[in-house]
Amino acid sequence: FFKIRESRMAGSKIQPELHRTAVPKDLLIGLERTMCPGACPDYSLFIHGDGRVVYEGRHYVAVKGSRKTRISKASVKRLFDEFYGTDFFLLKDRYDRVASDGAITKTSIRADGRKKEVVNCHPSQAPEELYHLEKMIDEVARSVRWIRDKSGKPALKP
Repeated sequence: FFKIRESRMAGSKIQPELHRTAVPKDLLIGLERTMCPGACPDYSLFIHGDGRVVYEGRHYVAVKGSRKTRISKASVKRLFDEFYGTDFFLLKDRYDRVASDGAITKTSIRADGRKKEVVNCHPSQAPEELYHLEKMIDEVARSVRWIRDKSGKPALKP
């Protein structure tokens, strides 16, 4: 089932957008964070429409390698709705750095055959909604259990 909603972004015209009230079967949400000159965690997360979560830790994370878990369908739906609520498909494809030493975060979605990836080179002047979405993906997947050690401290070994 679908409903029409108006989509607004700063400086853009109002655009009607087809908004799903159910999670598409082909839904795949991705978040990839890369290393920086310091000890930035380097990992990727993929969340499937059925609730599967696949994590791959590479550097400066507590858990290296692959991990799999599941989240509720309600959590998947909430995250999917957030992508549309932030007008993700209207964001620029890339937000460049305002300094030269930050990590890069790639946020992506595939839904109903549409694909979109946004590259955010930290620190950038990306909209606050993008930073919120990046954080929400981590929170919904509960990635902190793989990124930080048991005491909650960052992993300082590559």
